[in-house]
Amino acid sequence: MKYIWINPVTESMYTPAALSAFLQKNGYTAVTVSTNWINIVKEKYKAAVADSSLPVMDMRCPKILELVKESGISSAVTIPEIEPILIHCGREISQREDLRGTEKIITTPCKALADMGNALALPETTFLPWNEFLRITGSEPAATSLEKSPIPPGFFEGLGFSHHSVTGETEIRELFQSEELHHTDLVELLFCKDGCHNGDGVKISAN
Repeated sequence: MKYIWINPVTESMYTPAALSAFLQKNGYTAVTVSTNWINIVKEKYKAAVADSSLPVMDMRCPKILELVKESGISSAVTIPEIEPILIHCGREISQREDLRGTEKIITTPCKALADMGNALALPETTFLPWNEFLRITGSEPAATSLEKSPIPPGFFEGLGFSHHSVTGETEIRELFQSEELHHTDLVELLFCKDGCHNGDGVKISAN
């Protein structure tokens, strides 16, 4: 038996019936996590803001750290050691006793998250961009083009601190050079314009 965790972006691209049939055809059983990692990660950022006198950078996207370092603003901001939600999910699944001894695939919407997950060398667990998984299987279910990300900007709304949301590499670089960066508690940053549904690890249009 082989197990697979489907990330929210990929899950939104298909009907439940089509995705289930596709996975079954290829010998995979979908698994989910039991922990609410979304709330846990939110609370971690809330604590990071409370402990910092500098703007806290959103590290849910692995590409952001690279941009922060390139922009030379590291000393002017706080870079929290908080793993992306997807990585938390992968860790949980890799540690499940009922799945021990079996292959586990964690699908990602981008190569950056896959590389980050695979660098952890979790036992019996592989992080794989969704379109790479499709290439390996040699087939795919009928997809839907996503106009809006299932994980849109606004993740930190309602947490009681000021935040600023920016998506897209160009826009992020411009923010890093502006005064606006220094007048907020937390900066929400997504490398892909408008969200992870535009990541390089998913197919955007149906074919």
